[in-house]
Amino acid sequence: MNLILKLRTKHLLMKKTKFPIPHYIIEDKKEVWIVCNSSITAKGIPTLMKQYFPDYTPCLCSQDYLETMTK
Repeated sequence: MNLILKLRTKHLLMKKTKFPIPHYIIEDKKEVWIVCNSSITAKGIPTLMKQYFPDYTPCLCSQDYLETMTK
């Protein structure tokens, strides 16, 4: 693997770990399940998705549902 690809991969992984909202990633389906407790949060999610997970589909859920997914 060349240096540029390594740096790009590392950069993408770093961006994914700094997502500011509790979430769960399903790599196989390319989905990101995001906790959404208000309409204000829901309005900002498309912008965050473009920045952190541009090829993934956002799915909104409650904190309780996220906890059941991560068990």
